[in-house]
Amino acid sequence: SYRDALQIVLDNSTQLMLIPHKYLIYPWLPQTLRILGKAAADFKSHMTRMLEAETDMMHRGEKGSGSLMTSFVRALDTYQKEDATSAGMKGLSVDEIFGNIFVINFAGHDTTANTLAFSMLLLAAYPDLQDWVGEEVRQVTKGQAIADWDYNTLFPQLKRCRAILLETLRLYPPILSLPKWTTERPQHLQVDDRTINIPPLSGISLATHTYPDYWMDPLPWNPFRWILVGSEGSGITTETLVTPPRGTYYPWSDGPQICLGVKFSQVEFVAVVACLLRGNRLSVVPDGAESSEDIVNRVRSVTEDCNMQMLLRMKHPEKIRLRCRSV
Repeated sequence: SYRDALQIVLDNSTQLMLIPHKYLIYPWLPQTLRILGKAAADFKSHMTRMLEAETDMMHRGEKGSGSLMTSFVRALDTYQKEDATSAGMKGLSVDEIFGNIFVINFAGHDTTANTLAFSMLLLAAYPDLQDWVGEEVRQVTKGQAIADWDYNTLFPQLKRCRAILLETLRLYPPILSLPKWTTERPQHLQVDDRTINIPPLSGISLATHTYPDYWMDPLPWNPFRWILVGSEGSGITTETLVTPPRGTYYPWSDGPQICLGVKFSQVEFVAVVACLLRGNRLSVVPDGAESSEDIVNRVRSVTEDCNMQMLLRMKHPEKIRLRCRSV
């Protein structure tokens, strides 16, 4: 199926970057590599069928599905009509469309799932934070069945749920570095009493998420930092989300190159957390006679023991076992 093929491709994307799938079909290869090769071929077949179906709709004069695939078909049509040497807007070739579909699938699946993995472990270590978020969910949803939840009504009010997301992304962003390049002219930055000269066409990486000038006590995971209480007094209805100064927080990048799925990822994350903490609580299964402080330290050690594959990932998440109970 499309889902199965996609999951295998996403789980083994690094290998596919090193070994094109057309070389993974030989019978003398290990079975795991042959399965990967078949999954990659199946995934491309699924993409081809989706593209052909959308193209047929457009050729019949229909509006298309209205999805991103419709935009890709228009880009393909532009590419096929344009002169290779013509100036102006360029379309996309079939291979470029397939590349974009893969990137969007990758970004839409693993990034949010990765952030949820970090958040679940951290929430389990802090019962008070779960109660804090659960209080908001119960007050905002007012006992409504989950099937009746309305995005326009509820999402703007679930600020504490979003605070969990924002704080987790501050410390554990899926992409650790956003590489940028300076222009063809040298840049002169005034930092306090120093002038820093940056040569033209220099590669730079932005690192402000834990910069103490912007974040008080920046290293601990503390979702409370994202909530401001109004002057009218304490209470969920008076709370607002902090908006960081521009250039200090960019887990989805910023400007013209901001992530296309920023709102989708926010809504998906908030929906999962709200559904979970509406009537459940997570806890860490103790390792022997661990105290609460020991559990916090163990969770922190696991979440901070990471490596960078395609995304930032915990090396040994299996060291933490979680228990879920109804409340």
